[in-house]
Amino acid sequence: MAASIEILSGHRFRRPRFTEILSSAFVDDPFYTFVFPDAERRANLLPWLFDKLLSYANQYGLVLADSNYHGISVWLEPKHTGLLPLGILRAGLFLFPFKVSHLELKRSIMLAQVSNQLHRQAVSTPHFYLEAVGVEPSHQGKGLGRALVQAGISHADELQVPSYLETHNPANLGFYISLGFNIVGSEKPFPSAPQVWGLLREPRVA
Repeated sequence: MAASIEILSGHRFRRPRFTEILSSAFVDDPFYTFVFPDAERRANLLPWLFDKLLSYANQYGLVLADSNYHGISVWLEPKHTGLLPLGILRAGLFLFPFKVSHLELKRSIMLAQVSNQLHRQAVSTPHFYLEAVGVEPSHQGKGLGRALVQAGISHADELQVPSYLETHNPANLGFYISLGFNIVGSEKPFPSAPQVWGLLREPRVA
């Protein structure tokens, strides 16, 4: 599938549309089904959460989408791969503890701590961080997700920096490995929690 992938900002940054795509793509992701096990509550909370994450990425990252707005990949740039306090404030992410229950907050913090540890262990040099990639269900399986990730890692190759991501879905591992990522760490906080994998791709020389 040929897809025209572009970096979007300004008036072309369609946050409601991108929020819709990511919410539908991640509704059954092991991370979110663990943190928000109730399906109805999860469906209500994900749009709010992805709206805030997209607001953050619009300040400190790259948002890539196809020309028809069927898919999106969200990358944090090398200087901003950790969530910055000012960005959290500006994006409204500081409200998250007030939107969720104590147990949901505890679960999300627990998984985030494991992911952050894997991230620190995997790469200490400047790098791009793939925060999320999603394609609306009716356009999945047509190569759009691959094109969205490839556009991001091509940008990283131009700058000669690595690309890093985490996934909680074992079904995604083959996809990322086929794009040049290698598993550099894996951890399971406790038996009922989902496994998390850290994957790193070194830049390719043109």
